Amino acid sequence: MIVKIIAIGSELLSGSSTDTNSQFIINALKSVGISVASVKIVGDEIEAITGALASENDADILLITGGLGPTHDDRTVKAAAQYFDSAIVFSEVVMQHIQALFEVRGIAELSEANRRQALVPEKAELIPNYYGTAPGLIFKKGKTVYYFMPGVPVEMERMFAENILPILQTSGTEPILSAVIRTTGVPESVLFQKIEQWIEINQDLAVSILPHFPEVHIVITKSSPNITRPLLDKKLDEVTAILGDDIYGYDADTLESVVAKQLLKNNLTIAIAESCTGGLIAHRLTNISGSSAYFQQGIICYSNRSKIENLGVREKTLADFGAVSRQTAQEMAVNIRRIANSDIGLSTTGIAGPTGGSPEKPVGTVFIGLASGDHKGTFHFRYNRDRLSNKIYFSQMALNQLRLDMKASYE
Repeated sequence: MIVKIIAIGSELLSGSSTDTNSQFIINALKSVGISVASVKIVGDEIEAITGALASENDADILLITGGLGPTHDDRTVKAAAQYFDSAIVFSEVVMQHIQALFEVRGIAELSEANRRQALVPEKAELIPNYYGTAPGLIFKKGKTVYYFMPGVPVEMERMFAENILPILQTSGTEPILSAVIRTTGVPESVLFQKIEQWIEINQDLAVSILPHFPEVHIVITKSSPNITRPLLDKKLDEVTAILGDDIYGYDADTLESVVAKQLLKNNLTIAIAESCTGGLIAHRLTNISGSSAYFQQGIICYSNRSKIENLGVREKTLADFGAVSRQTAQEMAVNIRRIANSDIGLSTTGIAGPTGGSPEKPVGTVFIGLASGDHKGTFHFRYNRDRLSNKIYFSQMALNQLRLDMKASYE
């Protein structure tokens, strides 16, 4: 069975948005043993959409995302009607769904744009959209079945998982066995050097080392029918033994979710004092459900005055060593721990750029402070890209250092 994807959206071509929908679909299909032959991205123009539909008509299944919304640049419905030679008609069923959805949201009056969502191609079979107003569409032409889904990820994901994947699953084979090893703080080249010999020995596995800033992921997929789930797990154990603490997690893990599990497992609380990361570490840790069990307090102390007045950093420390220094990072971590009465204090102070650097402390410099148990320490890293990338990297290194410290101290 040939399965292809078309992602519609000029924002995807311009780079202002990322096509996460195709990745979701690929992973979902892989779990039921179906491979995707190709992914094509096209703009919102009707000619581009119809041209893409025509060019991919060798597929058995064509999965299309995007362009079903209520705005002027959502042209997929018109393009589909044109391609399948269908009139566009008003659907009372869709209108009732839209009215019910808006009633739940407390919106009394529908806009004209929302009413247009009830105009659908007459020849289409409709797919319910539980999270949004635009229904999905199903057409058949020749040997190809076409599934049109919204581009909004939360709408598309539920529609695909509940209404489309169960149909396609009957055509799949056994799941495509694979695993993702997640690492951070180690360059791609270093990881390859460490596992190069292991890769050469295991020719029945396909191994990809893929940078996903600020991480590097190692994807291991079976390329031989002899590989079973228990055998793949054994191979993962071998890689884990080689890479050790370079690995922070597997598959769907995130660094913050792993750190959160450590905090909860060891019944620890944390408080964070952030300067250069501007609250990003606190944001990441509180994205985890149940974070109130471990997250005590966060302070963004950007200025020297804030460091002195809100954290109690000594003026002499700032005068002698500067705001970006090991000494300041250490005082920040120790003091936030004391102020919040938490088990762990974590701090960051650095230069995110693009200005503010010096020969001694260039842009991309960060000092991370950690106070936990009977010990305290500081860590120095450098990474110089754009400002946002630097902040993301700084937060990643802080969380990873916290992970490593808890592993050494409490596990």
